Amino acid sequence: MVPRYQSFAMILPLLATSLLAAQSPHPGREIYAKHCASCHGENGEGVEEECDEPLQGERSLASLIKYIDKNMPEDEPHLVVGEDARLVSEYIMGAFYSAEARSHQPAPAKSFARLTNRQFRESVADLLGSFGPHSQAGDGSGLKAQYFQSDGMNKKAKMVMEKTDTALSFDFGEVAPCDGINAEQFSIAWDGSLLAPATGWYEFKIFTPNGARLYLNGIPQDGDGNHRDDSGGKRQEAFIDAWVSSGANVREHGQRIFLLAGRTYPLRLDYFKYKEKNGMIRVEWKRPRGAWEVLSAPYLSPSWSHHVAVVSTDFPADDASEGYERGTGVSKAWHEATTAAAIDAANQVVEGMYRLSGIKHDDPELAKKFRDFLIHFAERAFRTPLNDEMKDLYVQRMFAEGVPLDQSIKRAVILILKSPRFLYPEIRREKDDYTIATRLALGIWDSLPDEELLIAAREGRLRQPDVQRQQAQRMMDNPRARAKMQEFFHRWLKLDDEGDMQKNQKEFPGFDDNIVADLRVSLERFIEHVVWNEASDYRQLMLADYLFINDRLSQFYQITANPQPGFQLVKVDPAQRTGVITHPYLMAKLAHADTTSPIHRGVFLTRNVLGGILKPPPKAIAFENQEFDPNLTIREKIVQLTRSTDCMSCHETINPLGFSLEHFDAIGRYRTTDGQKPVNVEAEYNSLEGDSIHLRGARDVAQHAIDSASARRGFIRQMLQTVVKQNAPVYGSDVLHKLDQTFIASAYNMRKLFLEINLLTAVHGIPSAQP
Repeated sequence: MVPRYQSFAMILPLLATSLLAAQSPHPGREIYAKHCASCHGENGEGVEEECDEPLQGERSLASLIKYIDKNMPEDEPHLVVGEDARLVSEYIMGAFYSAEARSHQPAPAKSFARLTNRQFRESVADLLGSFGPHSQAGDGSGLKAQYFQSDGMNKKAKMVMEKTDTALSFDFGEVAPCDGINAEQFSIAWDGSLLAPATGWYEFKIFTPNGARLYLNGIPQDGDGNHRDDSGGKRQEAFIDAWVSSGANVREHGQRIFLLAGRTYPLRLDYFKYKEKNGMIRVEWKRPRGAWEVLSAPYLSPSWSHHVAVVSTDFPADDASEGYERGTGVSKAWHEATTAAAIDAANQVVEGMYRLSGIKHDDPELAKKFRDFLIHFAERAFRTPLNDEMKDLYVQRMFAEGVPLDQSIKRAVILILKSPRFLYPEIRREKDDYTIATRLALGIWDSLPDEELLIAAREGRLRQPDVQRQQAQRMMDNPRARAKMQEFFHRWLKLDDEGDMQKNQKEFPGFDDNIVADLRVSLERFIEHVVWNEASDYRQLMLADYLFINDRLSQFYQITANPQPGFQLVKVDPAQRTGVITHPYLMAKLAHADTTSPIHRGVFLTRNVLGGILKPPPKAIAFENQEFDPNLTIREKIVQLTRSTDCMSCHETINPLGFSLEHFDAIGRYRTTDGQKPVNVEAEYNSLEGDSIHLRGARDVAQHAIDSASARRGFIRQMLQTVVKQNAPVYGSDVLHKLDQTFIASAYNMRKLFLEINLLTAVHGIPSAQP
């Protein structure tokens, strides 16, 4: 055995060397200070108006050396090459670029944020919706239809048939809709719910020569059950009223409404024919970013649902400069919008004050019980119990003597919804079970905690990891979780970015708004299928060999499918298409009006699919197709356009990826030629890991997105940002590595990834409960 004093003596030289190394500046530091710090900052923090992004990333050391040797400094890349490029790369990597380097630095603070526009609307809908019966998710099979024989004023004298109708489009002509009904006069009532697939403005139209009323997201009234035109009793107001016919001509009546995604809305259509020659009724709708189409399954359900409190106020856009929407911007326009929305919500509360509170009109303790109701309302809105001081401030003071009851309620609701305690979810200094409940609800639903989550918080159980997981898994089964995941995929694929999908009709005849709308539905069905099947496999998202198409898309894209209504899963040639990245909607969106755009496609693949970071170009150069030799392929034109040194620092990454998708024309059809020349999709791509990869087409890119840790972590980073509206380093320098390991262990399950992100971020900075 070596004596302890001898052992210590043996390690002294090593300690001295280590201390000397720690005190000696790395030789690359001087190179960095001379050539890099003016743009990137002394410690890689960025310099405003030069390169304001922190110098951090996923490149390996080998990849960083290669990149700097070839491209940096941006205007004079010859200044840092060879050994200097290696030394400065080593310094950058060890000082601040890598996750390991960042782990030795304090984690950045969370951004203090308000509710985003979506979170505000969702929270108000759930706040008012919590004071009443809950709707059940519909099955999308159609509407319950009841067919009646009419008798003059009594439109529903005798029910003859009951069934489920899948589409609201009927042309009866001069005949009865079924046996047992006189064709001269009859009525039909369709009841159920509308399933809103997206948030935004919806337009509806009724076409009929007869009489019809459409009710949508209404509140039932006592007189709704009366079947006679001459009956009394208050009825709910029709959304579209076309009850009175005039002549034999088909009339058109329209209206629009703002709806929230992932929710069901009560819908009823009453129709009658009385002595007109022909019977006909058709209801069409236009979804956000959609085209006019017949209202039909799977957006109709026979299950009845309840009114949803929707505020349709126009909000100024949330800040999306970091690549995701976040509530960091506060402006006069935002304050005005939240005030208008609070007044809208308050009016809805006053209108339904007895229905929401459950209080009787003749209750002798009316004012006291409404104060209790508003205290409960405020606790829901603030996501935590109120102390006596808060009860007095937000409720008791609103009930001044001489102020009418409805005005007191309205003032209290406005004050509650304009309070920082509602608008800024983490304004509370205490970090406890209610904080966890708040974060889970915002992360999974973009909304408020429900009753079950609040009970767990009140009982002090939410700091137990098993209870957190149980609650999060329960919440994932709610349609609001689907809507939140849909929001992520829409942002990841940039589906809601403004962009013109119009194409040159001479080059692409027949590519119209209906095709675009069908393609969007096709892509949404594909994502829903992949994400919400049992495996929820990211690898299938990238490599799937099928599309969802209807008859119109089948004919237009010449994809063989069985003739049937609606969309169906259809296998495609895996040598041609691969998962989401070659979907025709995406290919058409990332293209010009008459040509493909390898640059747009390459930028999308770099940033969104492979996790890369691109600087804005030093000078934007527009692609003008007419300025090139018409005998050149698009690839050859792009090579000419981007061949300068300034361009190639980014385009050496962008171009190979964009060229890999050149088999798809400007509307997403597969092709083998570009003009008179064969399409060339092969290219050399330098990955973030430092490897040179020979790409032979889109499937190689998709496979790399699965195999590359940088690409997976880019996907995880973007999902985390959408979920919590914060940047990943807030939760630790190794958070993406941890989530990536969990992702791989779950067999690339995207729903489980979403769940794990929420569980990890919900407890950040909050100690677990002691056993």
